[in-house]
Amino acid sequence: PHVAPATGQLDVTAAYPRWDPHRHYLVTVLTYLKKIFYVKTFGPDAKANLDAKTLSETNPDAYRQQVDRCVRESQKAVFVNNTEDGCTARFTEETLSHQVLRDLLQRQITDPAQVNKQVVLNIIDKASKV
Repeated sequence: PHVAPATGQLDVTAAYPRWDPHRHYLVTVLTYLKKIFYVKTFGPDAKANLDAKTLSETNPDAYRQQVDRCVRESQKAVFVNNTEDGCTARFTEETLSHQVLRDLLQRQITDPAQVNKQVVLNIIDKASKV
């Protein structure tokens, strides 16, 4: 109910009616996203897909099957990157450099409170030389 069927975009206007970059960060959006995955019933703020909302209320089993189909379809396209949208984030399958970076991060960062930008950049530099 929170995803527009025509675009596949998550409607976050219920949580963020007016985006404020000084108060809202990616982590707050991710927290909202996680929260809506656990919702059992949808309130009036779930307006992006009223058909899905109605189906969830009238036939929960059919709704769950539809959700499962959508998840399978989205998993097929997880590494498809739209180069025309201007987004700088690009998703790829895991490579050796990703594994090395993850291992270095896990070994060298023992206290997350001590992490700063330079520490992470140094680890990325080491990983890029592998």
